Amino acid sequence: MEIILVSPEKLKIILTRQDMNNLSLEYEDMDYTDLQTKEVIVSLLEQAKEQAGFNPKNTKLFIEVYPTQEGGCVLYFTSHSSGSWYGGPKKGYQVGPIIFEFEDSETLIQAAIRLFSRYSHRIYKSSLYLYGQRYRLILYPLDYSDRLSVFFLGEYAKRVGEGEILAAFIQEHGKELAVDNAIDLLARYFSQ
Repeated sequence: MEIILVSPEKLKIILTRQDMNNLSLEYEDMDYTDLQTKEVIVSLLEQAKEQAGFNPKNTKLFIEVYPTQEGGCVLYFTSHSSGSWYGGPKKGYQVGPIIFEFEDSETLIQAAIRLFSRYSHRIYKSSLYLYGQRYRLILYPLDYSDRLSVFFLGEYAKRVGEGEILAAFIQEHGKELAVDNAIDLLARYFSQ
């Protein structure tokens, strides 16, 4: 097992196949509602507190788990206190909006459904506007440490820019379709 403090808010734990066996854990069986998974997570967090000083007490904790080719897994723990979200004081962890343009509604819906199922936990908020004949999605990733949602959307849409100024321009000149929870709404209404 390897415990890496990526930042004061982010922890990475690498479990080998042997670690998984010792913990009686299988990647396929890991689930936030499973008691065994919860016990392992608590145990790992206690070890991380002792070894690396990671202490997400009184914060929201986002947990991501990815399998490795060797049969282990990598866990990412990201804590967010009320002051570390957008507009919070923590320098280096604040992310501005990234704007994507979609050619048509079918591509937009397909991307939103897949993005929601894979990376909704990595998105702070999203808004959708009709700008001319195309759809513009303003996406606010959770932080710069992991931009998987941004890379994922690049497969479906053209990235047209980023920043508050461009977002404000689109908000002023585009037709508002959904504010703050566009990805969630599209996924909810169009998932089968």
